[in-house]
This record gives sequence, structure tokens and C-alpha cells, in this order.
Amino acid sequence: MNKKLVNLIFGISLGILLLLCIMTFDRLSNFNKYTKIIDNSHKVLLVISNMRSGFNTSIAEQRSYLLTKNVAYYNEFQSEKDSLRHSIQLFKKLTRGNKVHQHYIKKIEEESDNRIQSLLLEIINDTSSAKYKYNQLELISANDEINKNFFDLLETVDNHEKQLLSRRLVIKEFEEEFTPFLLFILALIAMGIIIYSFVIIGAELKKRDETTKLLEQSIEELNKSNTDLEQYAYVASHDLQEPLRKIRLFSNKLLGDYGEALESDGKDMLLRMNNSAEKMTILIKDLLSLSSLTSENPAPEKVNLNNIVDEVALEFEDIIKENSIDFSHSDLPSIDGYAGQLHQLFQNLIGNAIKFRREDIPLEISVRNYVVTKWEGDISYNYHHIAVRDNGKGFDNEFKNKMFTIFGRLDKTSDIAGTGIGLSICSRIMQNHEGELDAEGAVNAGATFHLYFPHE
Repeated sequence: MNKKLVNLIFGISLGILLLLCIMTFDRLSNFNKYTKIIDNSHKVLLVISNMRSGFNTSIAEQRSYLLTKNVAYYNEFQSEKDSLRHSIQLFKKLTRGNKVHQHYIKKIEEESDNRIQSLLLEIINDTSSAKYKYNQLELISANDEINKNFFDLLETVDNHEKQLLSRRLVIKEFEEEFTPFLLFILALIAMGIIIYSFVIIGAELKKRDETTKLLEQSIEELNKSNTDLEQYAYVASHDLQEPLRKIRLFSNKLLGDYGEALESDGKDMLLRMNNSAEKMTILIKDLLSLSSLTSENPAPEKVNLNNIVDEVALEFEDIIKENSIDFSHSDLPSIDGYAGQLHQLFQNLIGNAIKFRREDIPLEISVRNYVVTKWEGDISYNYHHIAVRDNGKGFDNEFKNKMFTIFGRLDKTSDIAGTGIGLSICSRIMQNHEGELDAEGAVNAGATFHLYFPHE
């Protein structure tokens, strides 16, 4: 199954669960919000009721005092008057966010103060000993209009608050009915997607188990094939080389003992047969070398590359002197590796430089060491960069990858002796050393082979 599809399914599931959490929090916040708003409405209605009751009580206490002249009623009147003003202030506080109530609160304060002052005026007028004073009944009758205005105001704000409460209760009831259903649907969708994901992943895991079993069988068959190949290699190294050795032995004996008696055509055939047998022997040896590099390597050891290159140069000493080849190398590092393979590596590269030299200019071969840094993402790695350069025939960079394949040879070099396996062996040796092999060249301008060994 596509990994992107799995990530998409889990992403959708996670998104729905996140949405479910957000909506749950939002719904609970709304419940809390509307609960507070409705609670506030009940408090406002209670304060309005208290203002109405307090106003009526203050009037009743004032009338009782006027009739009985009992000071207790007067004190109660004063207490109710203060309580009324407190209720008005509480109403003002509870409705500070409501523009309609804030509009009426000023009128309520004014009418309340007017009525309290008129009640006090009635008391003062009744207890006064002045010769000229208001007619008490006329004063009471005149103040009834103030009472009516105050109660009308209370009725107006009471109706407005009841309408608000009614609308808020409708919204809350809708939220209470709709929210559980919505959350339930979202939960079902999320659960369905998660179950679907588990089913798909379970099927994929089962498929992977089957693939793993097939892979294990393939590995077992591959190991068996590798064992057979090793046996074939053994046959090639012994049984095939022995007949070739005898062919070369007898062809050489024929040439030596009966070469003079043979006609030129017969002698030429024997020479060709001998050369072909020799080429076949070299090819088998190279194939065996490449095959041995793919088998398990021994434990690596510290190898001084100066010694390796000096040993290879000593092997080519006669050719170097005979052809006046300028060979040099800088101070080379010691690396963890396999001495035999490294010897073969430099032997092939230096041998190639000699093999593909130009006839018109003296050959120059140099082996130089550098330290370079390569980046893989944000991580840097240091490498020993060893460059093997020559000024020989070179090659076209466009076809350089062909050189590293088995039997890969460039068209213009097909007339030069060799099996075409040498650079394949070099590439495999670099892989065994966890390194890289690259090359660059130009036709008739030389070639450079770049070896990158991991730094300690």
C-alpha cells in the first residue's frame, strides 16, 4: 500500500479527532456561556422584582408612619429607601453590557430619586407646624403620577429582559439537542476511518509477512546459487585452466619441435591458437578475481598506501625504465582495508595508464593525496581523495560509465590487449572499502581516476 495513502488516512483521522475535540470544547464553552447569560437574566429579573417590591414597601412604611407617627415605621422607610438604591446600583452593574437597559437605568434613577423626595416631602409637610403648608391629600394625589412612571419603567425593562431570556433559552435548547448529535456523528466518522485504517494496515502487514517469507525463500535460493557459483568458480580455476595450460604447452612444443617443418599457414594457426588460449587463461583469472571480491572479506587491517604503491611501481620497474616513464607519488595515508585488494586496485590503475599511453610524448603518472569533505544532508564526512593521473590517450567523459561495467571497453581501445574487467574489479574493491570511484578524461589529454576512502 502507498505510504502516502496511509499518511493521508491517518491525517484525516487525526484531523477529525482534532475537530471533535475543538467542537466539544466549543460546545462546552457555549453551554457555560449561555448558562451564565441565563443566570444573569434571572438575576436581573430578580433585581427588577426587588426594586418593585422595595418601592411598594417604602410607600407602605411611609403611609404607616404618617398614620401612626411610629418612629419604627420611619426607620423602616429609610432602610427600604437605601435598599432600593442598592437594588438600582446592582441592576446597573448586571446590565452594563445591555444598551437598552443602560438607556432606561438613568430614567429609573431619576424617577426613584423623585419619588423618594416626594415621600420625604409628604412626611415633612405632615409634621410641619407652619401656618401655610401643602394639603396632604393633594400632595399624595400629585405624587401618584411619579409612582406610575416608575412602575411603567420597571415594567418596560422587565418585559425586555424576559424577551432576552426567552431567546436565550431557545438557543440553549437548540445547542443541547444539536450538539450531542453532531459530536456523535463526528465520533462515528472518526471511528470508521480509524477502523478502516486498521483493516488496511492489517492487510498490508499480512501482505508484507507473505512478501518477507518469499524474500527469505529467495535469499535461501540465492545463497544456494552463490554456493553453486563458487563451485563453478572452483571448476574454472582448476578444471578449465588445466586444459588451457596443456593446449598452450603442446602448441608451444609443436612450434618449438616442428615449427620449421610447418608451412606458414599452419605455423600461423598454432600461434593464433596459443594466443587465444593465453587470453582465455587471463580472462578466467580476471573473472576469478572479480568473483573473489564479492565473497566475504576478512577482517580489515591498517594498510600503508605508500608501501602498496611502491610495490606496484617495483613490479612495473622494467617497463618504467624502458619507456622513460615519469612516475611519482605524494605522501599517502594509511587506511583500514585489505592489502591484497588495494594492491590489485593500484596495479590495475597504473597498468591501465601504461597500457593506454601515447607514443608521441613521454608518459607521466602521478598519485596524489588530498582530504575532501562531502555532505549528506546536514552531515559532513571527510574522505582521503587519491587521484591517479596520466597524460595518455584519455577517453571521452560521455562514455566513462561504460568502463566500469564487466567487459566494458571503449570502441577506440578495442585494439589494445585486455579483458575489459580491470576497472570493474577496481569499482568492486572501492565498494568493499566503503569508498567511491570516479574518473574524468579527455581524448588525447590524459585521464584521472579519483579514489575516495572514508577518513578515520
